[in-house]
Amino acid sequence: MSKPQRRGFPATSAPADVLAARGAEALAQEKFKEAVELFKQLVRQDPRPDWKDSLADAYCGRARAMAAKSMFKEAAMVLENTIAPDGTVRDSRLYLTCLLRDGQQSKAAAYALRCLGSDAAPAPDRAALEDMAAALLLAVPELPALPQGASSESSRWRDLAAAARDALAAWIDGASAEAIEPHLNRISLRSAFKPIRLLLKGLTSLPVDEERVRQLLATIPPTSAFYPFRQAVEAAVFQAAALDAAGWERLTPAQQAFVAETRGLPAETAQFLARSAEAAQAGPGALFSFLTRQSGLPQAEVRSACLNLLPQIPDRLPQFERQFGPLREPERMRVKALAAEARGDWAAAAWSWQDVATNFAGSPADRLARLSQAVVYRHLAHLAQVHEEVEGENPFENPVISYLERSYAADPDHIPAILELIGLYRAESRTKDWHRLADEAVQRFPEDSQILLQATESAAARKAYKKAAGFARRLLQINPINPGIRRQMIELQVAQARKQMRAKHPDLAAKELAAAAEWERPDAPSGQLRIARGLVGLQTGPREQAEAWVREGVALAGGGVAGWFRARLEGELMKLPGADLAWLRKELDAACATPPAKEVVMAIVATLGQPEARENKRTVTDLLAGVRVWLEQGAALDWPEAEFHTLGEAFARFDAFQLLSDYARAASRRDPTNPTWRFHAIVARTKAKADRLTPAETDDLFAMAEAAARRQDFHTARRVTQYLEGGGRPGPRRANRATAAAMEAIDAEDLTAVLLSMMGDMPKATARELRALANDLGRDAAVAAMVAEMRVAPLAPDMPEAVMRMLSEALVDQALAGDRPRRHGRARRSQFFDA
Repeated sequence: MSKPQRRGFPATSAPADVLAARGAEALAQEKFKEAVELFKQLVRQDPRPDWKDSLADAYCGRARAMAAKSMFKEAAMVLENTIAPDGTVRDSRLYLTCLLRDGQQSKAAAYALRCLGSDAAPAPDRAALEDMAAALLLAVPELPALPQGASSESSRWRDLAAAARDALAAWIDGASAEAIEPHLNRISLRSAFKPIRLLLKGLTSLPVDEERVRQLLATIPPTSAFYPFRQAVEAAVFQAAALDAAGWERLTPAQQAFVAETRGLPAETAQFLARSAEAAQAGPGALFSFLTRQSGLPQAEVRSACLNLLPQIPDRLPQFERQFGPLREPERMRVKALAAEARGDWAAAAWSWQDVATNFAGSPADRLARLSQAVVYRHLAHLAQVHEEVEGENPFENPVISYLERSYAADPDHIPAILELIGLYRAESRTKDWHRLADEAVQRFPEDSQILLQATESAAARKAYKKAAGFARRLLQINPINPGIRRQMIELQVAQARKQMRAKHPDLAAKELAAAAEWERPDAPSGQLRIARGLVGLQTGPREQAEAWVREGVALAGGGVAGWFRARLEGELMKLPGADLAWLRKELDAACATPPAKEVVMAIVATLGQPEARENKRTVTDLLAGVRVWLEQGAALDWPEAEFHTLGEAFARFDAFQLLSDYARAASRRDPTNPTWRFHAIVARTKAKADRLTPAETDDLFAMAEAAARRQDFHTARRVTQYLEGGGRPGPRRANRATAAAMEAIDAEDLTAVLLSMMGDMPKATARELRALANDLGRDAAVAAMVAEMRVAPLAPDMPEAVMRMLSEALVDQALAGDRPRRHGRARRSQFFDA
């Protein structure tokens, strides 16, 4: 009697194409056991390479499924069905993992040598496989012999493993650093055994250069098989690594044994740490009780440990004070602040930390008090940055800036806080504060490279060339390469040359550019400088040489349309004669015969982001119109979302809204579900003015912002929110959230009436100005101008867009009618908005 056919599997007599189709379907559905049976039948009929590959894929999938169920021995056996002629299996990393988890270390080590001698492992898995193999060859009791007919690569791996094992054995035997060094030198820093060389170097180098050792160990990533060894070494050798209960608990038993032996900890100390870790697992209350019973320990250290636990268990404060005495007032405030943080009450935490800072405000001569106060203010700045519930004393001011300013006043020597404050000043366009702080900082730290960079950029922004050049030269003495500072100085001198060209002084412009060339490195030529020298040379030297310089600069600037667009922009900014501009226009038109590519379009976008482009909007807008037909072809390209945002913002900045609409429409056809295209389509339709939004568009944008925030795409959420709040222009100050919420709760018409009643009489001069504006531009344009003015007023961050528009309409209508509100007052409109 014949054996019945197993359910679910086709009979052997099924046609090969049916078996192949069902096998592929089983693989796609991850039915690996069924796929194995199907492809085994096919391979028996005809061992075609593609069927053999599919069978190997099915075996690998089956092995992964078994390993996921902790069936490591069985998974390894399944993978052995995929052994190739060179002795390697289909998935070497999975095979090694299964052997190790099954306790077959020696077999795994022998396989590792064979596998690493071949090129079987795919490139993405090679690094991880080598890392695992290096740790394995170091840990096995005995290094395996080379397989018969081993390759030179296998031999090299075994030699490196032997060198690493010799170095580790020498350290274990207590050899000196000098005796271990020859062993370490045999370990190549380009090999997978580099971590063991760094770890042993760290164990033998201290206390000579602790910071250097810390930097070396930081190069061993958490994904490395050597990372647990790194953790143990750091806990053992760094003096700053306190062996407290929490730190000891984070170590594995093997790491704890290593640390105890390396640091020479007495047995009772190791036992105490183990008991502390057990208590910590039971919670802060249990650890507090355990510590207060340790009468044999230094009580000052016990008090410090218990004090750090109080924010988590504030109800133990009476017990703490009975045992250690009353808390000092700063300590009490600190516990209160940390307790508020622990329960997530960020507003209460901010008030408590402010009390702590106020308590430290002693005599100006008390340096320790001022430093403590600065630390508190920096912590408050961090909280304000992360938690919007944290406010400053001034509700209309960015609290992060406010707290950092106080930190700077208390501790002007903390460079990271200074740099952060400068960055915030720049982000919020507070240029006077930026320049003031940069000047103060560079006087205080004349040799700090980061401060010098900020001072250089500040001087360059003020067009103070000599000052910027002095800072730049000082910075290059510290860092001779620094391409950023060299590029900035070239840009500054090109701007100076541009001025001279507009003033009809090409000879002086040539001198400026010759000086700019001194900042250029031979291995990093500047396309902008080459273009500028060529354009100036059209007026001062042989035309052939000048055109050659321009063409060289165009090639460096991206070539094609991107390069000639950059050259033509420079020509317009220099106000070249008509014949020279015509030549540039002709070259640009010729380049437009080549269809656009993504990198070329993005090179143009990069040019649009340059300061000279931003400062000459009308010129750039006209140039974009000249290449619009060419740019329209780029709408058909498949743009990634991040690049589309950059491109869309550049188009909107220069009023290329029809172009932006074309790009958004084409992208929407390719991917209708992506809200990015919808956002930019709305920006294009409204011409980047939020007051033109329809209710449906407003709802769509709010939904986009909320969805982006949920998926933690904060860049998109911020971009949409800024547009909703002011047409894409972020406000200069962070609004008072409570006030804004209250104002939004009031009906827009009622709030407008209240504000109008507060305005009082409209002065005659103001009414005349508004009437003239409305008569010249029309009522709608006058209203838009009023809305734009209100947005930058102190009240604007809290005033809903609808209220600003209604108030502007009322004021314009009042001016046109020559009417006045019934209530009288003397405040002018400008005083109201600028107060």
